[in-house]
Amino acid sequence: MKRTILSILCVIALTAYAYAQAIPGELLIKLEPNASLEAVVPQIARTTFTSIKQTRTLSESWQIYKVSLDVATCLGREDEILRLVNRMPSITVAQWDHNTEERSITPNDPFWIQQRDMNLIGLTRAWENTTGGLTQSGDSIVVAVLEKGMQKEHPDLVANLWRNHKEIPNNNKDDDNNGYIDDYTGWDAGSGKGSGNGNGSSHGTSVCGIVGARGNEEFGVTGVNWSVKVLPIVNVVLESEIIAAYNYVGDIRRRYNTSKGKEGAFVVATNASFGIDNARAADYPLWCMVYDSLGVLGVLNVAATANANIDVDTYGDMPTTCNSEFLLTVTNIDAANGKKVSGAGFGATSIDIGSPGTGTFTAVNRIINQSDTTWHGPFGGTSAACPHTSGAVGLIYSVKCAGYVADALTSPATCVRRVRDAIFHNLRDEATLVGITTQGGRLDVDLVIQDIMELCSGTTGDLEISEIRPNPVSTQLQIRYQTPDYEKKYAFRVFNLLGQQVYDEAFAPPAFEAKIKNLDVSNWPQGMYILVLEQGKKQITKKFIKI
Repeated sequence: MKRTILSILCVIALTAYAYAQAIPGELLIKLEPNASLEAVVPQIARTTFTSIKQTRTLSESWQIYKVSLDVATCLGREDEILRLVNRMPSITVAQWDHNTEERSITPNDPFWIQQRDMNLIGLTRAWENTTGGLTQSGDSIVVAVLEKGMQKEHPDLVANLWRNHKEIPNNNKDDDNNGYIDDYTGWDAGSGKGSGNGNGSSHGTSVCGIVGARGNEEFGVTGVNWSVKVLPIVNVVLESEIIAAYNYVGDIRRRYNTSKGKEGAFVVATNASFGIDNARAADYPLWCMVYDSLGVLGVLNVAATANANIDVDTYGDMPTTCNSEFLLTVTNIDAANGKKVSGAGFGATSIDIGSPGTGTFTAVNRIINQSDTTWHGPFGGTSAACPHTSGAVGLIYSVKCAGYVADALTSPATCVRRVRDAIFHNLRDEATLVGITTQGGRLDVDLVIQDIMELCSGTTGDLEISEIRPNPVSTQLQIRYQTPDYEKKYAFRVFNLLGQQVYDEAFAPPAFEAKIKNLDVSNWPQGMYILVLEQGKKQITKKFIKI
């Protein structure tokens, strides 16, 4: 009985917490493809017995809208209203809007003033290959940073700010006809137009500084990239503003893809150094949905977990518990030793990697006191870990390997997966992350670029069948292999024990991707077989049993 009562109390507490984060009366909806907002809004009013104050389009492409209801008629009826609206035939999903919090903590040690964070992830060697900025085909690489605000006039940032050169600033017009007014140096998701500093928060200044403070100019600090374009989207506080901000990224990257680089922006990553503690992804379906939508356009999204030593798989966290292959989630490690910081979230299912946060030194809003005037200072927490990773994504796109991201416009999702996997497959082992993250390691940009350059040279190792599984097999056999290069022709052959060839396939190994062959053996007779990987006169063999 005690356990039952405790469980009930926990559910009540969590429900109360969830509604504390929700914005009263602010409904978010996603419509069916052929539904119109004009027809749906009166139906919502009639169905829920509420009046509609106003509506806002968050994403026309994704058909997501914000409907503001009369608050007095909503309080205490949250579950009922959501249930009624979600049953409406024209609505795919409905949820409440939510507030978020920045994920930043200030390091305790005031003398952490050197950029040990950059050394920890191997950037001094990585920069020998590239310092960021352009792809090998000449595309200007852009990382979008979602924040409450920043100081765009910061001397370490101003040269690397993305600029929409087809837009005339502050004329209250959409000069480039992209659907956004005055988005000259980013966009204001709160007002829906303009591109100012938002609330001028130093948090956003520091996050942008880690991604791309201008490097090698005899001033201040350097970011992960010396010359990447940083696109700030400011006044991102509410969940509705988050969706609108991500939609802006989607719109300009889609425009870039379809125009083959003549319009829009080549956004390759987004950064979210904010979130909601103890939140369940199931309560934020629209927020979670945007990551897949952006991924298919070619955007890898990076998000910070909580600044609390909690298992987010158990207690929840947003957005890091969203289930998307295009969302890379990050926890905080100490820049001094690479170990996970005690006050940082983890989750064997939800949190992917560790990246330096504590011990970071970067750009901050100008500090003026009696003895000092400075533009730089310490910054930490998972808020700092996140931009190290999104910045690394931007740097990878600039690696000096012709062809590595050449399909970024033609096969954007494939390209995103390749970049994500390059990060995952080249982590530095870290015992404090094993078993509590999906990958069990910490970011190492040098290892990533070394691996890419080996692939670029065409050499991936000796001719080898590294693994076949399952063995015995009944239906599908997975073959993992490696080859000396990807330019020559190879063949897979299978023989039974009588020496009869039952399978023969010539192939060219894929470039820059994991070498995996799936073979359907479901209709083969039971018995033992010999698998042969062949290049010219050289053969590698493995036995397997069909059951």
